[in-house]
Amino acid sequence: MNELHAVDLAAGDPATWRITQHGFDVDAQHHSETVFTIGNGQMCVRGSFEEGYPDDHPAAFMHGVWDDMPVSVTELANLPRWWGVDLWFDGQRFRLDTGRLLSFTRSLDLRTGVLSRSVRWEAPSGAVVELGFERFVDFSSPHRAAVRVSVASDRPVRVRTRAGLDAHVENTGLLHWRLVGQDADDAVAWLHTRTRATGIDLGSACAVTLDGVEADAVAGGTDGVPTVEHTFELSSGRTATLTKQVAVVSGIDASSPATEASRLARDAAAAGWDALREASDAAWLRVWERSDVVIEGDPEAQVALRFSLFQLLIAAPRFTEHASIGAKTLSGFGYRHHVFWDTETFMVPPFSYTQPEIARNMLLYRWHGLAGARQKARANGRRGAQFPWESAGTGEEVTPTWMVDPGDQSTLVRVWTGDIEIHITADIALAVMQYWQVSGDDTFMRDHGAELVLDGAAFWASAATSEDDGHFHLRNVVGPDEYHDRVDDNAYTNHLAAWHLRTAGSVAVWLAERHPERWSELAPALDLDAAELERWSEVAQAMHLPVGPDGLLEQFEGYFALTDLDVAELRDPARTISMQQRYGFEGIAATQVLKQPDVLMLAYLLPEEFSGEALASNYAYYDPRTDHEHGSSLGPAISAVMACRAGEPEVGYQHFLRAARADLLDVRHNAGDGIHGASAGGLWQAVVFGFAGLEVTADGWHTTPMLPKHWTRVEFGFDHHGVHRRVVVEA
Repeated sequence: MNELHAVDLAAGDPATWRITQHGFDVDAQHHSETVFTIGNGQMCVRGSFEEGYPDDHPAAFMHGVWDDMPVSVTELANLPRWWGVDLWFDGQRFRLDTGRLLSFTRSLDLRTGVLSRSVRWEAPSGAVVELGFERFVDFSSPHRAAVRVSVASDRPVRVRTRAGLDAHVENTGLLHWRLVGQDADDAVAWLHTRTRATGIDLGSACAVTLDGVEADAVAGGTDGVPTVEHTFELSSGRTATLTKQVAVVSGIDASSPATEASRLARDAAAAGWDALREASDAAWLRVWERSDVVIEGDPEAQVALRFSLFQLLIAAPRFTEHASIGAKTLSGFGYRHHVFWDTETFMVPPFSYTQPEIARNMLLYRWHGLAGARQKARANGRRGAQFPWESAGTGEEVTPTWMVDPGDQSTLVRVWTGDIEIHITADIALAVMQYWQVSGDDTFMRDHGAELVLDGAAFWASAATSEDDGHFHLRNVVGPDEYHDRVDDNAYTNHLAAWHLRTAGSVAVWLAERHPERWSELAPALDLDAAELERWSEVAQAMHLPVGPDGLLEQFEGYFALTDLDVAELRDPARTISMQQRYGFEGIAATQVLKQPDVLMLAYLLPEEFSGEALASNYAYYDPRTDHEHGSSLGPAISAVMACRAGEPEVGYQHFLRAARADLLDVRHNAGDGIHGASAGGLWQAVVFGFAGLEVTADGWHTTPMLPKHWTRVEFGFDHHGVHRRVVVEA
């Protein structure tokens, strides 16, 4: 059985900073590749072995390098394989499915992003070889990475090494690269490739050095695979170390990416491994000083949270404002790296509070996509900006229209989210306002944020329809609870639309009063006048927002009339599939079972709209009807917060564990597709906004702690109007 667990890193430090795997389990290979993903905010590489393994899913991705694909429209192209090192001992190829594996340990240092592996392997010739692997993606630079391999043997052995680049990579069967050029000498191999449809150039280079033995380097390779090879005799007691300094540069960042990559690789080789590690480690230290959250009394919670933050930090666009984080980060092929509402609702908040410059980049990605959002609104007969449900490189809609039915691979089912899951426009506005509130970044709001909020409001004012009952309605929509699609007056969507319209009115007043020159520029560009602003107020005030006894909201029109399944079936510990898989798409839609609780999500995001009594009644109704164990990975972290607000921190902790184990323990059996980015961001929110009870308002900030009984202390930092504050909450 594959065992992933945390170990203490330093004597006297009870906090956990390392993910360690003892023993190799081929059945958990793809899961482990995801868990051991490393990166630097520009490029990530999965934890596939340097030497390869049958049926592995090796991949590296870089922000901005998109290429076309069938059905799902576009995806990030898997980068040419730069991390590979091939080894032979006495003529026998080293790989874990050959020879005899005697011991195996792999470890990820979350403080520094260094992935290491120790292998003791008996070659078919009888030689017992000790191998050590290390690699990191330079956190101080967008383009650099390094790989180091050391080998030793219990007897004299003839060793051959081959290090280079490989353009023959694929995205689950799709080929994205054309070979433009390549070369190699006795120190450096380089490769120039170009995406097949989008025409993005990519330069990859590696500088290879060998220490500890004498050996001549030989340039070699085949088309698309330039290499540098060494062959030498390794005596017993000697250690040979191969170092591979890598640079990967896209045509987005350089006019001659192959030339630039070659220069960077040579410079890195001249500087040496230790110098690059020092620069990368220093960059990580600065980030962790602002981002780390300390949990005392619960090692599993501690390492899970640090792991989640690590995975967000390596995927977040540190070096560009033209990218964001996809649903599966940069760690796998899941969702084709498309950006959903998950990003603004779950992943942006941790950055708004700890790394505001990154949150700003992620919101600017949406600003750069306004043309695509406006195009979608026009295509649907609406005004303003309607943001796509799935976004990629341009801001245009890239949601597939059809997908294979997971319960019947021979059948296609219609995907409605791209057409009618419209709440994302308000989700983006909410992220903008939260960032502005905590950062105080008036410049961003003046130049970019206001435009996002205002043009989104214009969409809502044109999308809502006035009916004979005197109210405005939003019909045929999908809320966050995707077990129920094509519903009318989804509470989450209607409330957020009304909030968005009210908020946009206030933003318009702020902009006109504080920055009249920007208002004079923006108002005519967006067709905003007094009549339009009055329309926003009218729609917001008359939006259909029904409230029942004790403040109970109906998730959507007709929800309460649906079949109410036995709660015991929902909580059956023997169940291993989602309720949607059990009942089918149509069957589950006829019940009150929720993929995730829309109303509680609404209460989380807009707490001012719920009294204490209303919160209690909605929590009591919707939490038991949610498919917590096998529904959406987005739900558990937010359910943890809502349980705390309902006065049930121990219940909240059980929800927290579901989120904490999503990827480390692969509880949904799909972590091989990539990290659950929303769950990772939600975990930070569960601790900071839930258990620690942080609340930031216009008047300042305060905490209302509700720690699980075995937690003794929580410490975290956040930036408030440019001042970094450190908060300690104790039991």
